[in-house]
Amino acid sequence: MTDDTRDGSIISITAAIFGGDRQVTTMAEDADRMLDDARAGKWAVDEETGTHLRQALVEMQQRIAAISSRIHLVTLIPKLGNDAYALTAAQHFHAAMDSDDQSLIPILLQTDHVIDKLRMAIETASRNYDASDEFATRNFGPFKD
Repeated sequence: MTDDTRDGSIISITAAIFGGDRQVTTMAEDADRMLDDARAGKWAVDEETGTHLRQALVEMQQRIAAISSRIHLVTLIPKLGNDAYALTAAQHFHAAMDSDDQSLIPILLQTDHVIDKLRMAIETASRNYDASDEFATRNFGPFKD
């Protein structure tokens, strides 16, 4: 990926990765539910699957880090000119980046938090699998051919 930040490409990159504020909200709700369910022992995942899932989360966090290293650029008021229209447009662009929970910067921060919750859910589910496997081996003995 190039370091092209002109014409709102950071916004389009973020939208493509995360799907916008509705998608991030849904992801956050799902991550909370997955973590709660994992803590309650309602689901488990074997180590191999857990490894693949954790790797996917690492890749997502790396993409967020790549974007975050340039996010300061969208927090600056763009220099579009000195006339009233240019100043108004620049203020509007600036406000769009961090004015509410549907803006780019809060969505980016929320997404990173969601990924942390997913990681915790997967780690908990992996421990659940190990515990259930240990329980089965202890109570039923190892499988024999």
